Amino acid sequence: TSGDYGTSTSGNGGTSTSGNGGTSTSGDDGTSTSGNGGTSTSGNGGTSHSGYGGTSTSGEGGIIQIKWWDGKCYRIATGYIGENDLLPNVPYILDKDGQFIEKGVGK
Repeated sequence: TSGDYGTSTSGNGGTSTSGNGGTSTSGDDGTSTSGNGGTSTSGNGGTSHSGYGGTSTSGEGGIIQIKWWDGKCYRIATGYIGENDLLPNVPYILDKDGQFIEKGVGK
């Protein structure tokens, strides 16, 4: 766990949390959470959560989640690696409609 703008890393099966704008990485089957604008990465079977404007990446069989604003309220977009064209170990952001897109590939 680290504070705002921190970096947090844990090993396989670990849990990693960082503050807004931070970077959080955990190993296989781990859980990684970062705040708004942060980057969250987890290994195979892991879960990666990012706040509003964040980036999430997960390995094979993982889950990615990013918070977004639909114009009325905040929502959480959830994606499952291997479904709906979501690839393992690829960083994802959300477009304006809350759909996952590869980071750096348009908006």
